[in-house]
Amino acid sequence: MSTDRLTEIVNYLSAISREIGEFRSEVNARFDRLETRVGRLEMETRESRMEMRAITTRFDRLESRVLEIRADTRDLDDRVSVLEGKPHAGRL
Repeated sequence: MSTDRLTEIVNYLSAISREIGEFRSEVNARFDRLETRVGRLEMETRESRMEMRAITTRFDRLESRVLEIRADTRDLDDRVSVLEGKPHAGRL
């Protein structure tokens, strides 16, 4: 094999090596950006879940209070009906 041919092959391999290095750097940079975005999404998802739990808890408390008010209203309606001598008006 001639020296010129050997030099040509070495130069070709060096060029391929540089291109692979550049490609690897680009892929690593993209993965880093992707990892950052995924991390942000995970954090936002956690915050949303916490917020949803808080809202659910508030609705549960509100629901129980509404049920208490509804029961009190029924009781008062029954009392009024008894005092007025009317038959019960029915339930909500």
